[in-house]
Amino acid sequence: AFDLDATLEPTPAAPWLQRLWPQAGLIGDLALQAQLKVEAADTFAADLVLERARGDLAYRDDDGSVQPFGLTDLRLALAADGGTWHFTQALAGANVGVLAGALSMRVAPSARWPAPDTPMQGVLEWRVADLGVWAPFTPPGWRVAGQLRTSAAIGGRFGAPEIEGRMEGSGLAIRNLLQGVDLRDGDLALSLRGADARVERFVFKGGDGELRLTGGAVLGAEPKATLQLVADKFRLLGRADRRVVTSGNATLALDAKSLVLNGQLHIDESL
Repeated sequence: AFDLDATLEPTPAAPWLQRLWPQAGLIGDLALQAQLKVEAADTFAADLVLERARGDLAYRDDDGSVQPFGLTDLRLALAADGGTWHFTQALAGANVGVLAGALSMRVAPSARWPAPDTPMQGVLEWRVADLGVWAPFTPPGWRVAGQLRTSAAIGGRFGAPEIEGRMEGSGLAIRNLLQGVDLRDGDLALSLRGADARVERFVFKGGDGELRLTGGAVLGAEPKATLQLVADKFRLLGRADRRVVTSGNATLALDAKSLVLNGQLHIDESL
């Protein structure tokens, strides 16, 4: 049996994040504070909160400009008492969007951690007004943009969660100007029901053409996916010395051990 009561005074977060992701270029005066209380005897109880005390994070872009996250809320919490466990998460910022989630479980009152077969239920909401603010977490040279909205219900068991929800995106863009990649006006609609995922709509424009992708996937212990691709005068690469415009269709089938691609694509224009 043991009791623990600890407090973390407001501590700068940027130095720790710079060690974890040195390539991200994260800076700022964000300070985090935490409170931890644990009582473990015949029964187990815990109250853990890690939250923003003050300040904000920002990242330095390739051109040297500083892009703030605009954080107003950041909180992770766990409350366990009498066999009832609640996990909650919250993130809000003018530029990073809004993330909110909650997860609940019932375990034995003496359990120190939920067993893999513990039933659970929860919800997750995520809205991002501009994906470009996540640039620190994309590979060097690549940029993304657009809006993304996700809403999901979480069920199943702790060791094998099941998610039912929907993700929608609009105004999506993927760019790497050095490589000549410039996909724009992307539109996404993806549904998830348990282990089944369905791409209802996935469209990107490139040059004067477009690329459409549909299909589905089965997740879980033996994941597999089948996707159909249709290109119509789609500019895959568009650089002064490197240009590829293609049309055609293909089917991609993949699982954990193999990948099969069948189709007919032809080059409309190339340099």
